[in-house]
Amino acid sequence: MGKNIKDYLDAIVDKEGLRTEVTITLTDDTLWKVVGGLLAAGVGIAVAAHLLKNMFPNKQLAENNELLQGIKEGLKG
Repeated sequence: MGKNIKDYLDAIVDKEGLRTEVTITLTDDTLWKVVGGLLAAGVGIAVAAHLLKNMFPNKQLAENNELLQGIKEGLKG
């Protein structure tokens, strides 16, 4: 059913040493796993960035907004 690490090593290394030609066969199942993993990683990164942005607000941006509000109030009168 599944291959273990020894099977993979035997395919790469033989009695004469490291093989120069290695054939990797990708099945539809393997490709779907790779695509799913990449999609999951992308979604995970986006969610982590969103959470970090909301958990740790930008203090400089808040200070600039306060300064801008002060300038607007000063211009009004």
